[in-house]
Amino acid sequence: MKLILALLVLGALPLRAQTADEIVAKALAARGGRDRILAVKTLRMTGQISFSGGDEGKLVVAWKRPGKFRQELTLDGKSNLRSIDGSNAWALNQLAGDTEAKPLPPEQMDGVREQADFDKPLVDYKEKGNRVELVGKENLDGKSAYKLKVTLANGVARDEWIDAATFLEARLQGKVSVGGKDIEFATTFRDYRMVDGLRYPFELDTETLGSDQRQKIMFTSIEVNPPLSDDVFTKPASTAPPAR
Repeated sequence: MKLILALLVLGALPLRAQTADEIVAKALAARGGRDRILAVKTLRMTGQISFSGGDEGKLVVAWKRPGKFRQELTLDGKSNLRSIDGSNAWALNQLAGDTEAKPLPPEQMDGVREQADFDKPLVDYKEKGNRVELVGKENLDGKSAYKLKVTLANGVARDEWIDAATFLEARLQGKVSVGGKDIEFATTFRDYRMVDGLRYPFELDTETLGSDQRQKIMFTSIEVNPPLSDDVFTKPASTAPPAR
């Protein structure tokens, strides 16, 4: 009888809730671990991007520590390119008729710096000045997921969902400034694969909330620590060194 009562009491006790730090630790471990993440000095992703209107193109994204980033989208032989050398950023949009690179507008600098952090905000988030709060556990596309509110050091807030079974990032939602207007987006991460001991999503589906605009990225190649010259991330020119 004592054993039965003890089991009943234990069964009535609530399970200890996960904390935000525990979720972050498990998310980093699921990716491959903090040390292995920080050991990546350069990264290059190559793939195809498609838009809801039917346009398709090639996408090459490259990163290099500290804070260097380059993104090049090519459609119909013309490029839309952005690069940051760690402090200065430029854009060259041939799709809009640009022939010379222009300094990136101040309102877009926070966004490109966020993209340049290829460790992503959860890695060493306290040291970066970011804040992470556990909002709760939700159903996301039929699966259980932890919802985190991530506030970056610049005050920009993002909602991030971590799959409760795999602890991999499942969804990211937030706002970006485009032409002085805040646009709310949501990106779903799928098809995780192991590359040099780290897990990366090879499929990214992004929607602009409140509209029918969609885009899908399918990476065909993710390279960890490829040789990348600093020249790749300098001001783009018509003959800028390619990231590929």
